[in-house]
Amino acid sequence: MPLNLVVQTAFLGDLLLAIPLLKRCRQIWPDHKLGLVCRKGFGDFFLKTHLVDHVFEIKKGDADSYNQALNGIAQHQVNYLVSPHESLRTIFFCRKITAQHKIGFKKFWSFLAFSQTVKKPMLLPDPLRQMSLLQEVDPKLKDLLASYAQTEKPYTTDFNGKLSAPPEWSSMSVRAEVLKCTDAYRDLEKRYDLKGVNDDRAILMFPGSVWATKRWTKEGFIDTGKSLQSQGYQVYVMGGPGEEKLAEEVSEAIPGSLCIAGKTSILESTQIIARARLLVGNDSAASHMAAACETPLISVFGPTVLRFGFRPWSASTYIAQKENLPCRPCGKHGHQKCPIKTHVCMTHLPAEQVVQKAEFILRS
Repeated sequence: MPLNLVVQTAFLGDLLLAIPLLKRCRQIWPDHKLGLVCRKGFGDFFLKTHLVDHVFEIKKGDADSYNQALNGIAQHQVNYLVSPHESLRTIFFCRKITAQHKIGFKKFWSFLAFSQTVKKPMLLPDPLRQMSLLQEVDPKLKDLLASYAQTEKPYTTDFNGKLSAPPEWSSMSVRAEVLKCTDAYRDLEKRYDLKGVNDDRAILMFPGSVWATKRWTKEGFIDTGKSLQSQGYQVYVMGGPGEEKLAEEVSEAIPGSLCIAGKTSILESTQIIARARLLVGNDSAASHMAAACETPLISVFGPTVLRFGFRPWSASTYIAQKENLPCRPCGKHGHQKCPIKTHVCMTHLPAEQVVQKAEFILRS
């Protein structure tokens, strides 16, 4: 059976925003298998939720992992290769794959790998940008994207900071598939006393981020957690590898909270996220995990801004940010240190603002 292949080797957040693209591939090529090239450690979630049939994982800087992925792909007859990732390394990787059709975004070097290129629609949110790669083979999608661009305001928040809902045809929800992974949840229950998770009282806090300036203050998370814990909710502090120390410091300052940062896989994390009442995190992968699980979330934006396109793609997304700062944005991804050494985008965002949004969501 022919295989279609999506190559997206970016960080986890960008990969999660590729879910609508993966779903659309399934829809327009229902008789084909679907493969995914991604970073090592990310593939299991996409397999277990049946977004793809095959995963080929690579490790950045490890030539052997690229060769192993190429050897695995070579065992299949690849029909369409679609690559939202734009690095030169990815271009050369795609060049080595035999496929009938190769589609990527238009760059001056794209001819090295792709038979067809698409101009990246930068004004659209990133899930739609990634989906736009299919517009020449999916005329209906092309019309939907054009209509959305003309009529929708994806970066405008209402009085409470809520963003508009994505259109149904571009949903990134895998909530139903996540909840079907009952074995993963049972394993978690054997390891932890998941109090509050099954009775709709769990509040999740993800204080970490790959980029230091994208992290809201530790005090902000602590004060928010204390307030919600005191109202009868059970606060969990979570995060990925490398974020354990920060998460433990936050959790230790919130009496009664539980810290499981660095102790769960992506799939296991989504088991808790899908059952939680609310997630509070930064502009990072955790917010996109919440969006994929349809869990209400508050995403704190600091050095980055919504118009970059990386907003959480769900109907229950609320944004907390310090408005009208002349230094925002200071970069596409944020920095490890604030360029002007003030970090006011985060330090001047009070916990009260986030708590008010949380209380509004929890009352709804």
